[in-house]
Amino acid sequence: MSANGIRLIASEYHILWEALKHYEERLEKLSSTSADEDQQLKYDEKLQDIDGLLEVIKIAAENDYELMLV
Repeated sequence: MSANGIRLIASEYHILWEALKHYEERLEKLSSTSADEDQQLKYDEKLQDIDGLLEVIKIAAENDYELMLV
């Protein structure tokens, strides 16, 4: 994330990672249990956005601190 002028400390990467993973799990559950197709699509779009964010955070943590987020 330092490419955007923001440099996080290592613990902040972990906090962001855990929060997004938790939100991802919640959205997956909501998507799978929703009967409304439109709502399901919204959840799925958010899941795609989260996947992108997780990848960016993973790469930034590796580049900044050689952290391996899983």
